[in-house]
Amino acid sequence: MNPAVSASLNVNGIAAFVSGLLSFFTPCILPLVPSYIVYISGITVGDMSAPGTGHRKRVFFHSLCFILGFSFVFVALGISSSLIGNFLSHYQTYIIRIGGVILIVLGLFYLDILKIPVFNRQYMFQLERKPIGLFGSFIVGITFSLGWTPCVGPALSSILIVASMSGRASHGVYLLSLYSLGLAIPFLISSLLFDRLFLLLKKYSYVSRYAVRLLGILLIILGLLMVSSYYSVLNLWLGILLFPGT
Repeated sequence: MNPAVSASLNVNGIAAFVSGLLSFFTPCILPLVPSYIVYISGITVGDMSAPGTGHRKRVFFHSLCFILGFSFVFVALGISSSLIGNFLSHYQTYIIRIGGVILIVLGLFYLDILKIPVFNRQYMFQLERKPIGLFGSFIVGITFSLGWTPCVGPALSSILIVASMSGRASHGVYLLSLYSLGLAIPFLISSLLFDRLFLLLKKYSYVSRYAVRLLGILLIILGLLMVSSYYSVLNLWLGILLFPGT
């Protein structure tokens, strides 16, 4: 593989993973995590304190199916975005720069400098009753990914823009899988610590505020790199650093 291409995958992959990780800690996801865990598993904090009931395992596997549900949709979006980019490959230079401008705008939104009304609304497909079993949690994960826009939307859009630049479906799968992984890891940890989750959220509630700011700064930096020639220079430099002598 071309060293510059490999370096680009690494740079974009790190950005995708960090975006997913920070997305979890945003104000419209983190405070609602206990509610999601209760809904998909049917387990309460009181149930978790009962000895020898296996509730912890149930919460974990339902959370895992929930994660697989939203990851399925995110990866599918990544494939679609890459295929669209393939059709527009002749205009890649313009797509990269326009995408960079969009990332800067989304970053400014996260920093509360720009107001974008569509991202201040929450669109969620509500299920009156959760489908039964682990498959039901998978379905809830799908509805989560399709209906959540205020926090996941801007970050997810930025990764889809980056995925579309390569025009390769494998690149889209790679980036959106890392984004989903970043979002999934703290969710799984939360499921394992569910009995102490409310106390932890109260103690570390300030994390949400800083996560939004960091996500905004990350998008602006990535956008500035894409708009300027430094994005290609950075990839080339990393390619030489990671693959010397090629």
